[in-house]
Amino acid sequence: MVTRPRVSRGQAAEDAVARAMRAVARRRFLRSGQRGSAGADAPLRIGSGQTCSQPRTVANMLRLLDVRAGQRILDVGAGSGWTTALLAHLVGREGAVIGV
Repeated sequence: MVTRPRVSRGQAAEDAVARAMRAVARRRFLRSGQRGSAGADAPLRIGSGQTCSQPRTVANMLRLLDVRAGQRILDVGAGSGWTTALLAHLVGREGAVIGV
Protein backbone atom coordinates (compact mmCIF):
# COMPACT_ATOMS: atom_id res chain seq x y z
CA MET A 1 0.00 0.00 0.00
CA VAL A 2 1.38 3.40 -0.97
CA THR A 3 0.48 6.42 1.11
CA ARG A 4 0.63 9.97 -0.03
CA PRO A 5 1.65 12.90 2.16
CA ARG A 6 -1.40 14.30 3.90
CA VAL A 7 -2.46 17.80 3.06
CA SER A 8 -3.48 20.16 5.85
CA ARG A 9 -6.63 22.20 5.63
CA GLY A 10 -5.97 25.38 3.67
CA GLN A 11 -2.80 24.00 2.07
CA ALA A 12 -2.51 23.69 -1.68
CA ALA A 13 -3.39 20.12 -2.66
CA GLU A 14 -0.37 19.87 -4.94
CA ASP A 15 2.48 21.82 -3.38
CA ALA A 16 6.20 21.52 -4.14
CA VAL A 17 6.77 19.09 -1.26
CA ALA A 18 4.05 16.71 -2.47
CA ARG A 19 5.50 16.83 -5.98
CA ALA A 20 9.01 16.15 -4.62
CA MET A 21 7.78 13.18 -2.59
CA ARG A 22 6.15 11.69 -5.69
CA ALA A 23 9.29 12.29 -7.78
CA VAL A 24 11.78 10.88 -5.23
CA ALA A 25 10.59 7.40 -4.30
CA ARG A 26 11.39 6.47 -0.69
CA ARG A 27 11.77 2.83 -1.73
CA ARG A 28 14.95 3.68 -3.66
CA PHE A 29 16.63 4.53 -0.34
CA LEU A 30 15.72 1.32 1.48
CA ARG A 31 17.22 -2.15 1.50
CA SER A 32 15.53 -4.61 -0.84
CA GLY A 33 13.81 -6.41 2.05
CA GLN A 34 12.20 -3.17 3.24
CA ARG A 35 10.98 -1.78 -0.07
CA GLY A 36 7.54 -3.31 0.38
CA SER A 37 7.09 -1.09 3.45
CA ALA A 38 8.19 2.11 1.71
CA GLY A 39 4.61 3.41 1.47
CA ALA A 40 3.95 3.02 5.20
CA ASP A 41 3.62 6.28 7.11
CA ALA A 42 6.10 5.05 9.70
CA PRO A 43 9.83 5.33 10.34
CA LEU A 44 11.80 2.35 9.00
CA ARG A 45 15.05 1.09 10.53
CA ILE A 46 18.05 1.40 8.21
CA GLY A 47 20.74 0.11 10.55
CA SER A 48 23.24 1.53 13.03
CA GLY A 49 20.37 2.80 15.19
CA GLN A 50 19.06 5.06 12.42
CA THR A 51 15.71 5.24 10.68
CA CYS A 52 14.35 6.49 7.39
CA SER A 53 11.91 9.01 8.83
CA GLN A 54 8.13 8.82 8.66
CA PRO A 55 6.93 10.43 5.39
CA ARG A 56 4.43 12.71 7.16
CA THR A 57 7.19 13.99 9.46
CA VAL A 58 9.51 14.62 6.50
CA ALA A 59 6.77 16.42 4.56
CA ASN A 60 5.96 18.66 7.54
CA MET A 61 9.64 19.41 8.11
CA LEU A 62 10.20 20.34 4.45
CA ARG A 63 7.14 22.62 4.45
CA LEU A 64 8.34 24.36 7.61
CA LEU A 65 11.80 24.83 6.07
CA ASP A 66 10.14 26.58 3.10
CA VAL A 67 12.86 25.32 0.74
CA ARG A 68 13.15 27.42 -2.43
CA ALA A 69 14.71 26.87 -5.82
CA GLY A 70 18.33 27.99 -5.95
CA GLN A 71 19.08 27.63 -2.23
CA ARG A 72 22.19 25.92 -0.85
CA ILE A 73 21.50 23.46 1.97
CA LEU A 74 23.60 21.31 4.31
CA ASP A 75 21.79 18.18 5.53
CA VAL A 76 23.61 16.93 8.64
CA GLY A 77 22.71 13.36 9.59
CA ALA A 78 21.59 12.40 6.09
CA GLY A 79 20.99 8.74 6.98
CA SER A 80 19.54 6.91 3.97
CA GLY A 81 19.82 10.01 1.79
CA TRP A 82 16.07 10.23 1.11
CA THR A 83 15.57 13.64 2.72
CA THR A 84 18.74 14.88 1.01
CA ALA A 85 17.33 13.78 -2.35
CA LEU A 86 14.00 15.49 -1.58
CA LEU A 87 15.88 18.69 -0.73
CA ALA A 88 17.85 18.44 -3.97
CA HIS A 89 14.61 18.10 -5.92
CA LEU A 90 13.20 21.20 -4.19
CA VAL A 91 16.26 23.43 -4.77
CA GLY A 92 16.55 22.31 -8.39
CA ARG A 93 19.51 22.62 -10.73
CA GLU A 94 20.30 26.15 -9.59
CA GLY A 95 20.66 25.08 -5.96
CA ALA A 96 22.94 22.68 -4.10
CA VAL A 97 22.51 20.18 -1.29
CA ILE A 98 25.28 18.46 0.64
CA GLY A 99 24.35 15.51 2.85
CA VAL A 100 26.68 14.22 5.57
